[in-house]
Amino acid sequence: MERKCYTPEKLTCEYSVNPMGIHSRNPRLAWKMTGDGRGRRQTAYQIWASHSRTELLNGRGLCWDSGRVEGSCSVGIHYGGEALCSRERIYWCVRIWDEAGKESPWSEINFFEVGLLEKSDWKAQWICAEDQVSAPYFRKDFFIKKKPEKATVYICGLGFYELSFNGEKCNEQFLLPNRTEFTKRVYYHAYDITEELRDGENTIGVILGNGWYNQRDKVNEKLLWYGFPKLLFQIELYYEDGTRETIGSDTSVTWKKGPIRYNNIYYGEVYDARQELPGWNRPGVRREEWKHAAPAKEPGGTLTQQRASGDTVTGTIHPKTVTRVKDDMYVLDFGQNITGWLKMKVTGCEGQTITMRFGEELWPDGKINYYSTGSGWKQQKDVYILKGDGEEVYQPRFTWHGFRYAEIQGWGKMPETKDIEAVVVHTGVEEDGQFTCSNALMNQIQQASRWSLLNGMHCGMPLDSPHRERQGYGGDALTAAKACIYNFNMENFYAAWMDDFADAQDEKTGFVPHTVPCQDGGGGPAWGCAYIIISWLCYQYYGDTEILKKHFGNMKHWMEFLATGVRNGIVEAEGEDENCLGEWSTPGEILIPPRFVNTYFYGYCASLMENIAGVLEKEEERQSYRILKENTIQAFRREFFHEETGRYSIGAQGTEAFAWKLGAVEDQEKEQVFRYLARHVADECEDHLDTGIFGTPYLFETLVESGYGDTAYKMITNTTYPGYGYMLTNGATALWEYWEKEYGFYQCSCCHNQPMFGSISGSFYEKVTGIVPLSPACKEVLIAPKPIGDLRFASAKKETMYGMISVEWEKTEREFSLYLTVPCNTSAVVLLPGTGETLWEGSDLLLPGEVEKEGIRLVEQTDNGYCVRLESGNYRFTLRK
Repeated sequence: MERKCYTPEKLTCEYSVNPMGIHSRNPRLAWKMTGDGRGRRQTAYQIWASHSRTELLNGRGLCWDSGRVEGSCSVGIHYGGEALCSRERIYWCVRIWDEAGKESPWSEINFFEVGLLEKSDWKAQWICAEDQVSAPYFRKDFFIKKKPEKATVYICGLGFYELSFNGEKCNEQFLLPNRTEFTKRVYYHAYDITEELRDGENTIGVILGNGWYNQRDKVNEKLLWYGFPKLLFQIELYYEDGTRETIGSDTSVTWKKGPIRYNNIYYGEVYDARQELPGWNRPGVRREEWKHAAPAKEPGGTLTQQRASGDTVTGTIHPKTVTRVKDDMYVLDFGQNITGWLKMKVTGCEGQTITMRFGEELWPDGKINYYSTGSGWKQQKDVYILKGDGEEVYQPRFTWHGFRYAEIQGWGKMPETKDIEAVVVHTGVEEDGQFTCSNALMNQIQQASRWSLLNGMHCGMPLDSPHRERQGYGGDALTAAKACIYNFNMENFYAAWMDDFADAQDEKTGFVPHTVPCQDGGGGPAWGCAYIIISWLCYQYYGDTEILKKHFGNMKHWMEFLATGVRNGIVEAEGEDENCLGEWSTPGEILIPPRFVNTYFYGYCASLMENIAGVLEKEEERQSYRILKENTIQAFRREFFHEETGRYSIGAQGTEAFAWKLGAVEDQEKEQVFRYLARHVADECEDHLDTGIFGTPYLFETLVESGYGDTAYKMITNTTYPGYGYMLTNGATALWEYWEKEYGFYQCSCCHNQPMFGSISGSFYEKVTGIVPLSPACKEVLIAPKPIGDLRFASAKKETMYGMISVEWEKTEREFSLYLTVPCNTSAVVLLPGTGETLWEGSDLLLPGEVEKEGIRLVEQTDNGYCVRLESGNYRFTLRK
C-alpha cells in the first residue's frame, strides 16, 4: 500500500509553542514528523515565514522562504530571514519530503514574537509605592477610542507580580518573575492582551509581592535583599490604520494599600479580608483615596524575556483525615508531601482569624513537628482574617509551602474536608516521561522521586528543599538532573538556570558558587560542575548546541579555577578552600575522601569539555582537555587504586562505581573490581547501599552494567535501613534529605522532601528499560533493557525532540519479549539480553535465519545477546529458549 507523507506537527520556536518576547534575532525552530509504518524519515524540508498570517496562507508576502533544504534534521533550525527587530511577529509553517520523496501538506501556522531587545525600546518608568507597604495595589485607567488590531503588554514586577486587565487575571502562572541575580538580569513577560481590552475605558491592575527581591526575614547563607517592590509595564496598541499607541508606567499610576498585610516567600502571608478593595482593578473606581506612584531606581540587571515557565497549579488534594488535637486546633493530613498552599471556603464573623501552619511530620501527640521545614519558632504560616460577608474563599498569592500536614486554628468547629484543599504548585514543566515495572516498591520509589523532583522546582530554580532553604544548590540539582530530564521537559528550565550560573560566576577567578542565584551556600567542586554537566545533558537530550557555544568560555574559566586546587593531579582543595565537600548524605559518617570525589568530577568534566570542544570544532581545546582527562585518570589510579584487592580508595560508599564512571577501570581489571564491588554490597552491606547523593545512582548503574543486576535489585528493593524501601515503609511519600528518618538536634529535623535521591528514577529509565541517547536530541537512541532480579516486566515512555520513544519488556521462564516504538525520523540500536536463544520479530524468525524485514538494518549475535539496528516504527522482538 502506498504511504502518504503526513503533516509535520508540534512546531516550536526556542523550545516553546508560539512564544512571545523572545530575545533572539534568528531563533531556532523545530517540528516533529509523524506517520505510520516503518522507516519513516524526513529527507528535506521547506519553511515559509511572513509578517501576516493571511499572506502566509496564500503563499505571498513572505519574509523568508528557506527553499527546499535537503536533510533529516528538524531540531535547531535557525530562522534564516533578515535579522529580526524588536516587536516583530513572524508567522511560519513547514512542509517536508519523506523517504520516498513524497511531499507533505503544509503544517498549521505557528508564530513567534520578538521582545524588546534594546533598552531604548522601553519608554516606561520604574515606579514604586511612596510608602513601604506589604503588597501594594497599582492601577491605571486608559481610554481607547477604537478596538486595536493587536495589543501587547510587557511587564516586570519585583519581587512578584499579579497582572490583570479589567478585573481579569492575565495568566495562569504564579510567583512571577522567576528568580535571578537581579543586579545582573531581570525577567519580564510579554502578553497578547488584544482580547482583554474593549472600546472605551480600560484598567490595568497589578499587585506586587516581596518575592525574592524584598526578602529580609530569613538570613540563609546570606541576606537575600535587593530593595523594595517596584513595577515596570508598557502597553503597546496597534491599530488597523498603522498607528501605534504606547501607555507606560509612570507617576500617573496610582497605588493603595490592600488586604495583604504581610508576605514572605519562606514564612507565608497575612490577609485581612476586611481591607479588600472591591473592583479595584476595574474602570470606575473612586480615585480620591489612591496615591500617585513614586519613581523607583532601576534594579540594575538587564531586562530579558523569562524563557522558563513560572509556577503553575497542577492539581488539588482534599484532606484524607481531619483530627482535633486540642481546643480549636485541627490537623489535616493530605496523604502526600507536596508544595503549594491551602485553598479554603469559610463562613464566619468579621475579624475572625484563621491561622494555617504547615509541616511534614507529626509529634507523638498528633501536633505538627516543624523542625524539618525550618525551625520550631519560625514556621510556614498563612493567616486569614474574615470580613464576615457570607462564604469567603481564600488562597495566598505570593508564597508557597512544603507540607503533608496543615494545622488550622480559629475555624470555630471541625473543618469539613470539602471546604479545604491543598493546591499543588510547582514550575510548569511538561511531564513527558513515564516508568513502571512489576515491582510495587520500585513503582513507589518512582512516584516518590517524581514528587520530590517536582516539589523541588520553583521560581526557575532546582531547589535543595522546598521549605527550609529554598536555594539552587548545584550538587543537589546535578545528581537529579538526568532523572528530571527523563520525567519532564527541562530544556527551557535548565537553559535559563545555566544563565544564572554565568551571572553568578566570579569574573576574576572563575569560581562558580555552590548555590545559584544566591552565592554563599556550602558545597564543593561538584556543585559548580553542575554548570558543565547539565549544559552537556541539554545538548544530548535536546540538541541545544547554543547552550554550549554561549557558556564554553565560562566553563573553561571554571576548569581553570579548579586547576588551582590540584596537586599532583589530585583535587586537594576548591581554590584555597581545603574544607570543601565531596560526597554528601551517606548513611552515617561520610568516609569517602573529598579529594577522591572531587578528582572524579574534575576528570569527568575534563572529558565533557573534550566533547564540547569537539562539537564546537575547537580542536586545540579538544586536545588540551583530552590530555587533561587522561592525566587526571592516571593520577586517580595511582592515588586510589589497590591492585591487590581490586578496590579504589576505601572500597566503600561507591568508590569503584566512581572509578568505573570516570573510565579509570582498565579492561583487565574489570572482573576483579566489579566482583569486589558486588561482594561489598551483598556481604559487607547485607544488600544495602552505603552511598550518598552522587554515589547512589552510580552504584546502581555500575552493578547493572557489570552483570550484577540481581545485586542492584536486592539493594534497591531492600526495606530496611539504609535505603529507599526504608523511607517508604516509614511513611515517606517524597524522598528524604538523609537515609535516616531522624537526623540532627531535633527529632525529624532532616528534610523529608528533597530531590537529590530522586536520581534513581533516571537510572530506572536508563538501565532497566535501557533508553540512552546516542546522538543529539535523541536522533539515534540506544535501547538496552536489563531484566534485573525477579522483575517480570518494565516499561517506559519518553517524549523526545523527535517524538515518543516507547519501550516495554516482559520476561517469562522461556521468553523475553520487547515491544518498541522508535519515533519517525530517528533510528535505534537495540541490545537484547540473552545467549543461545532464537530471535523473532513478530511471527518471523530472524536468527538463526536469513529473513529480511522492513525497518531492520542489521541483526548480529554478540557475547551477551543480540544487536539489532532499527529504523523508525513499531517492533515486537521475542527471544525464545
